[in-house]
Amino acid sequence: MRYVLGLLLAALLLSVSTQISQAVDSTDIPEIRVVGPSWEGFTNRDGTGLYHEILNKLFAQYGIRIHREYVPSERAYHLVRTGQADFMTCHDKPLHSLILAKYPMYAGRYYAFFNRENIGDWNFPESMKDRSIAWRIGYYDESNIPVPMKVREVKSGTSGLGMVILGRVDFYLDDLNFIQDSIRSNTIPMDMDDFRIETVGTRSYHPVFNTSERGSQVMKLYDEGMERLYRSGELKKIFQRWGFPMPDYEIP
Repeated sequence: MRYVLGLLLAALLLSVSTQISQAVDSTDIPEIRVVGPSWEGFTNRDGTGLYHEILNKLFAQYGIRIHREYVPSERAYHLVRTGQADFMTCHDKPLHSLILAKYPMYAGRYYAFFNRENIGDWNFPESMKDRSIAWRIGYYDESNIPVPMKVREVKSGTSGLGMVILGRVDFYLDDLNFIQDSIRSNTIPMDMDDFRIETVGTRSYHPVFNTSERGSQVMKLYDEGMERLYRSGELKKIFQRWGFPMPDYEIP
């Protein structure tokens, strides 16, 4: 009887040990490839930024190296979809044949930049109805605005901002830090007092994975790693260091 109980106990301990090893370690994935644009404060090209620090701390838990490539959003989606990259940072909704991780890396508002005189008294969303709007290719779609509008997709935020300044579109839509970055990069003469920035919505940004076996495995590592960073308090410290509010994670 003692022999049988001993075998059962050994089997139980082995099972628990295996589960812990699978949850924390991933020796069969020594390196992952992460793709996406370079965003100031999030994915700086020098390797710093909110997303970089979160991912570095997260995958260091598994001993996994990160190979980062900076590419436009549409190119990033293609690389993930075809299995040439493990995931893309980041998007607010699943795209064709791609899925989002459970936990976002950022959540915040997005804004409209416009000419005060052109729009008149601001009354959201009526002030935007049937007007023209520009946003960066792949960053937004019609579901992000509550009224019908004429959409122009542009290659950069600076282009969208310039179109508003020159009167070619009524609004430029983007996150606040990207609008501010576009203003700093702008070379068209303008007086900021003639323009206004208003909130038009909120959304959360999640890593984007494919549905392959490897994609599901890496996504599981990401979600479990985020839970551990959150519980340890390290995730909150990372957000504080970069000056961004931490999303309201529902993690027990």
